[in-house]
Amino acid sequence: MRLHTYLMLHKHGRPKYNLIKVTVLALLLCGPFTLFADIGTLKRIIEAERKVGYVGIRLRTFSTSRGVRTFEEYVIHKPEDAAYRKVVSVIGERKALGGQQTLDENQRDDRRRNRDENNRDNRRRDRERENWRQIRSLFSEKEIKLIAQNYNLERCPSEEKIADHETDILIISPKFDGRPTKHIFFARENGVILRVEDLDAEGVLREMFVYTQISFNPQTVNNKWSTFKKEIKPQPRRSRSVPIAEAEKILKTKLIQPDHLPPGFQLKDIRSVKNRGRDLIFLEYTDGLVNFTLFEEEARPRRQDDREREGTQIEIGGTTVSQHKFGSTDAFRWSGAKIRFSLVGAVPTTEMQKVVASIIQKTKKK
Repeated sequence: MRLHTYLMLHKHGRPKYNLIKVTVLALLLCGPFTLFADIGTLKRIIEAERKVGYVGIRLRTFSTSRGVRTFEEYVIHKPEDAAYRKVVSVIGERKALGGQQTLDENQRDDRRRNRDENNRDNRRRDRERENWRQIRSLFSEKEIKLIAQNYNLERCPSEEKIADHETDILIISPKFDGRPTKHIFFARENGVILRVEDLDAEGVLREMFVYTQISFNPQTVNNKWSTFKKEIKPQPRRSRSVPIAEAEKILKTKLIQPDHLPPGFQLKDIRSVKNRGRDLIFLEYTDGLVNFTLFEEEARPRRQDDREREGTQIEIGGTTVSQHKFGSTDAFRWSGAKIRFSLVGAVPTTEMQKVVASIIQKTKKK
C-alpha cells in the first residue's frame, strides 16, 4: 500500500528521500504563496478539530531509544466533544541498530533496563487495545500565542491527497537553534488535520501520524458514536492544577522555580500528582511547541532502584547530578537539602544544564 512508504526509516532514524519528497515539493511551492506569521491558519485548524466531526483510521509511528514503533488506531470525534483513539493493531517494530555491543556491566544494566521498559510498553499497549484514550487538543490559546512569538508559520498548497482529500500544509519552523519543526497537513475543505510530521532540530523525522481512511459524513459519525459511546469512558487526568501556596504545603517548603529559562519559554502550569503513594509537584514549561517539566518532591533516602537508574554522574554548581536518557530526551536528577528534583524535556542538553545550574544556585541561597 502506498501509505506504507511513509513509515520506512533509515537504521539511524533518518527518513529516506522518497519518504519526504512530497514535503520537499510542498516547501518549494511555498515561496509565492507564503502567508508570514500565518497564525490564522493555525487557529482555523484548532477550531476545525473542535467543531468538525469525523471518524477514521490512522497510522501513528514514533522513534524511541529502542527503535521505531507503529500502531494502527481507530479515531472518532463527535462535534463539540473530545476526540478519542483506540489501538487496533501493531504494524511493526524495528529495533535500533548500533555498533558492536560489549558485555561489560554497563551494557548488561542497559539491556535489563530496556527489557523492563519494553515490558511496561507492552502492558501499556495492551491497556490501549482495551480502552479508548482521549486525544488532547493540539494547542491551547497560550501555546498558540507562544508559537507566534517563537516560530515562523508558513502555509502553502500541497499537491498530495491524503485519504482522498486535497490538502494544504502549515509549516511551523523555529526562530531559535535546537528547536524542532512541525509539518501539519490539513484538509483544504474544512481544516481537519490529516497528517502531522514532527522533525527534530537536525531534521530527522521522530514522530508522525497519517490517516488512511477518514469520513466527515455526519450520519456516519453519529452511527459510529452510537456504537462506541458505551465503551468510551474518559479517564480523568491523574494530576491536577494547584496554586503555589498548595504546592508549597505539599512540599512542606518553598517551591523552587528556575531563574534561567531557555529563550521563549514560559511557565505553563503547576500540577500535583500521586507517585507511588507520595505527593509530587511538577512545573510545566513551554515555548508553545516544546515542553520541559521540573518535578519536585520531598527529599527522601534513595532506594536501590533509584541508584540503578542514576545514569552518568556529572558535576553542576558543586552538586552531583545524574544525567540519563528518558526515551529520546535528556533527564536530570539531583537532591537539595529539602527537595528532590528531576528535570526532563526535549530541549538541547546545554540549555537543560543551565536550568539545572540556576535551580541549584537558587537552592543554595535559601
